[in-house]
Amino acid sequence: MYELISFREIILDTLTTGTAYKWPHKELQDEIVKESKRIFSSIQHNITQIEPDRSKVYLTQHQRGLIQLMDELEVMVDRDNPNADQKNKTEEISGIANLLNQMVLDLQQHLPYYFDHHSPVSIITQKQVLLKIAKNSSQILKNLEELHTDNETIAVLTQIFEHLNSDISRFTFEQAGYLRDFFESLKMELKKFAFPLQMPGIILLLTSLNFNHPSFYHSCCSHFNHELQRCENINEQYRLLHFFKKLIGQVFKTIIIPYNRNLPDIDESLMRYLESEISYLKSIDTIAEDLSSGGILDSYFKVNFTVRQLAMFIHLQVEAGIIITQSPKTLHQYVTKHYSTVEKDNVSEKSFKNAYYGNAGKDVEKVIDKIVTMLAIAQEKY
Repeated sequence: MYELISFREIILDTLTTGTAYKWPHKELQDEIVKESKRIFSSIQHNITQIEPDRSKVYLTQHQRGLIQLMDELEVMVDRDNPNADQKNKTEEISGIANLLNQMVLDLQQHLPYYFDHHSPVSIITQKQVLLKIAKNSSQILKNLEELHTDNETIAVLTQIFEHLNSDISRFTFEQAGYLRDFFESLKMELKKFAFPLQMPGIILLLTSLNFNHPSFYHSCCSHFNHELQRCENINEQYRLLHFFKKLIGQVFKTIIIPYNRNLPDIDESLMRYLESEISYLKSIDTIAEDLSSGGILDSYFKVNFTVRQLAMFIHLQVEAGIIITQSPKTLHQYVTKHYSTVEKDNVSEKSFKNAYYGNAGKDVEKVIDKIVTMLAIAQEKY
């Protein structure tokens, strides 16, 4: 660290005395380059003289010292000041910061084993990465829109790119490298797709790229849930969930390192979500079977109602507080699994749900008539 302390003093003294922007640009750059090369050579030599574990600590100290120095220089920049001298000074500071940033990148390239890839990048590298994200994402979205990609896919990718570009924390060096490979692979793979591109294809593609960003995970879960809602019964939901599991399980990862090492791999997270949904459906089945086997509920209870009338009758019981449920979806699944009507032996969850939330119309008269009959029986017998 002694090399950097001296190096820092030279730079800061030069800038704070107000002479930096009066020097010829080439003379200042040559002086800094000369000192930076000396420091780099010193680091390479010293690393070979100490044990590997201590070498990592030694390099990390210099790596972070250089980044800290760049942060100090960034504070000195006043880009809003139109003064010509300040503008020249800003240019000189930026030139020095770029040289320091190149020193860090050279350490990463030439001494990767000792380099701390999990530490945050410099401000300069952060800005460069964000600019590349904006450029690549804009190009990708434009191409997809021209190819008439569906709205859901466009919306999901837009949201993912916005999250990447608005993250308040700095990327790590590993993440910066990952994002470079990610966008290169994404652009290349999208060229191979048969259009129109839809959400399932994006899920499999980004999973193969090991993109475990929370925004992508939540988008996947939202898509799965939407598709489950379209199923007409629990059996279809079972089949769909296992189909999703098969697809995710068969994905071949083309990028081994995930976007974020602190989070589970995306395929593991999605598989856990699908397993939890399957477990939920099993629990509904188990409860229904227990009630049926105990004689509490006939597994195939036929009612003298149409689907719309049955839905209305159940809805009235919920509104009156006779049936208490925290999940309308669970109730709909239960009713469609165990009730048949005068119209259909098998009631689909979709048709029941539509009737449950639909307009009553003339069907309400039949339901009211039955309720009145029930009331008359109760008054007569009790």
